[in-house]
Parts: sequence; C-alpha cells; structure tokens
Amino acid sequence: MRIPIIIFIIWEVISITVKREDEGIQFRARKGNWFVVKKMEIDENTEDIDIARLLISIDETLDRKILEYLPFDMKKLEEIADEIYKKRGRVKEEDILEAIKKLKSPRITRKLKEITESKEGVEILRVILNRMVLERLGIKTRIDTKLIERFMEKEVLNKG
Repeated sequence: MRIPIIIFIIWEVISITVKREDEGIQFRARKGNWFVVKKMEIDENTEDIDIARLLISIDETLDRKILEYLPFDMKKLEEIADEIYKKRGRVKEEDILEAIKKLKSPRITRKLKEITESKEGVEILRVILNRMVLERLGIKTRIDTKLIERFMEKEVLNKG
C-alpha cells in the first residue's frame, strides 16, 4: 500500500522539476479590488526587448501601487513638491539649480519630518520627492512603456 504513495510523491517532484525548466516571467498581484497579471513565456525566439518591455510594464504597475501602500500622507508630500517647483511653462536652467538646492535644504528635511519622525521614513519620502520634482522639471527618472514602444517601432522601421 505504501509503494503507490511513494511513486505518487516521486511523480509530483518530477512534474515540479519539469515546470522549473520552462522560462518565463509571471507577475501576479491581488489586493482587494486590485488584480493584475502580467506574464510571458520565453523561448529561443523571444527578443530581449520584449522581455524589457514586460519588465518595464511591471515596474510601472509597482511604482504606482507602492505609493498607495506607503503609510505617508502623499498630499503633504505633493505640497512640499509644489513649494520646490510648480510647473510654470518652459523649464530654465536656473529652475533646475534652484530646485536641486531646495531638495537638499534643511528646510525641506524639517518638512519631511513633519510627515514622519523616522529617519528611514524621511529617506523614503526624500527619494519620492526627488523623483516628483525632477519629473516636473522634465527630467525623466524611469523608462516608460510608451517610450519603449516608440523605440521598438523605429527599430523595426530601420531594419525593414
């Protein structure tokens, strides 16, 4: 009676091992009403740029959701970003220099400490704030899927 059980266990182990040999990307998340699945099977015909496009898409999803789940008042952080630089048309070199000075200032550190007392929390907020302000200044800090799509379209045109 024990032999079939042992064979069954061996079969399960073999089937798991076979699955691990498949190459692919799988991202799945569920929290409340939010549900997302992004996956891709990878074989010898899969282009590296297609893998990059999927990974960038996952990164964009994570980036948006991470801010929702952090325990900080993001509206207050937006207000601090407004104090540093609020969009007003064409960005000048002086605007960039002034914003960078403000980002590093003790005054901004004090404002961040009003949101959280934790040293690590302040550092997290500073990273988010840096990105907010840099993007307002027209300095991209991430590759987005639209940019990758345009790149891929031009690459196909140049090859064809």
